[in-house]
Amino acid sequence: MFVFYLLTIFAALPIIAYVLSQKTNNRGVIFGSTVIVLLFCLLIFTSKFSLVGNLNKQILTNKIFDEMYIDSSISREYLMQIEESLNEDEIKIWIISLISKSLDLNKLKSAESLITFSEKFFITNNEKLIFYGLYTNLRDAKFPKFKDAQFIIDKNSYFPCSSISGVARLFIMNGPDIPVAEIQFQNTKEIKLKNENSIIPGFDLASAYLNNESVEMEIEITCKDSSDIFILNNLIALTEENAVSVYKINSNEWLKKSQ
Repeated sequence: MFVFYLLTIFAALPIIAYVLSQKTNNRGVIFGSTVIVLLFCLLIFTSKFSLVGNLNKQILTNKIFDEMYIDSSISREYLMQIEESLNEDEIKIWIISLISKSLDLNKLKSAESLITFSEKFFITNNEKLIFYGLYTNLRDAKFPKFKDAQFIIDKNSYFPCSSISGVARLFIMNGPDIPVAEIQFQNTKEIKLKNENSIIPGFDLASAYLNNESVEMEIEITCKDSSDIFILNNLIALTEENAVSVYKINSNEWLKKSQ
């Protein structure tokens, strides 16, 4: 960029000399025209709107928007052009913007094709969380019924003591050792697990319901009056027919944990 400025100054010297010459007529017109030309050159090379590369990017963006507005899968050709014309950081920013735009417009087919294309660019753990968040937003838009999925322990369930504190977790059977939902509670009225109780966005109750998963329920409580610890483990089948399940615990399900 410094070289460009230097060349611009040298290119302008003859014009300035001509304007300042005593034989020059219409100095104002010539000077004004020169300023306009120089400003135009600066605009081309420095403006984010007018740079030749940015012009090509804008054309590409418009083509993608044309497909987005009819909710079409984004053409492989355009996706390859994105990859060829931008560096990885720019791709991530641009893709997030395009996906957000398509979701705002409820163009879910376009959003899905962009998300599928973008997965390979989100490599680090933090980047993967961003990707999972985008995927979750798409899923919630496609299946709004499961956006507020819940698993509730019935308030009339049996507990071996009245004053308790504990933790409840749900795991996918034969899945990773990461709960799809986990909460800590201080009384029996608080045991309600939701999508936001997941550790990884998208790996949550909604996902379990949509995939008709069987989940392993694990509850551990501590009786505040005696310090006794009780545990409960059970297997529960979820179905996509319902986005909310209510489970009632019976007295024979609790096991006292040896200390």
